[in-house]
Amino acid sequence: MNLNIPDTRQSELATRLKEGQQLVAIELAHEFGVSIDTIRRDILALEAQGKAHRVRGGAVPIAAPAAPLHVRLTDGPPPDKNLIQSAIREIGDAPTLLVDGGQTILCVIEHLPKQQGRLVITPSPWVAIACQERGIAVFMLGGTLRPLGGITTGDTTTTRIAELYADIALIGACGIEADFGLSSDDHDEAMMKRAMHEAANRTIIVTDKAKIGRRARYQTLTMSDIDTVITDASSEMTKTLQASGTRVVTSQ
Repeated sequence: MNLNIPDTRQSELATRLKEGQQLVAIELAHEFGVSIDTIRRDILALEAQGKAHRVRGGAVPIAAPAAPLHVRLTDGPPPDKNLIQSAIREIGDAPTLLVDGGQTILCVIEHLPKQQGRLVITPSPWVAIACQERGIAVFMLGGTLRPLGGITTGDTTTTRIAELYADIALIGACGIEADFGLSSDDHDEAMMKRAMHEAANRTIIVTDKAKIGRRARYQTLTMSDIDTVITDASSEMTKTLQASGTRVVTSQ
């Protein structure tokens, strides 16, 4: 492979992005034996082709929109068991939880121990039903039900959240990377997640490794907004998140 040819380099970089890898310009320049400016031009070309999002120091993959929740629950692989247990340990005995929707968050609630006096506040019908099945008190937020995350959104939802207080906001991710923070595929869902963060004492993001280093359409929270990220990604994959100062818990 002749890496002095731009098309060859860019094809290799595009393959790495498709595999979910983050591109770090200085490392690639050393690996390919070219200048950092050459790698930057390659990244610009890939961005123009819609294959990369430029970030400081390199590029990250573009996150493809997720399938609707009911499809993911039927066809998708189950979340990592260690990830779920790590999230449950982090929640501890917090009495009031603002809980997002999505497959991973739902799985956490399906395994959350019953605790006297605990209340779950959620925009997700699936989470609400899981709480009822486990005997956990639940308050269901109204609004317009969005198919992507399976949660209610809109002014009705965010206004009601603003009237509440929770010990923890437990939020899922469409994408999360150090420069852009937490991101969502749906604008209204992004607004709802922001409202949850603002109403809680602590904000915890629970996400699988496929979302690390990815950037969805709408910025939702900056890394400084987030107290803890819990993921099944390796320490190597999360090093840029850790460098941002946010606490990262890896379940591996």
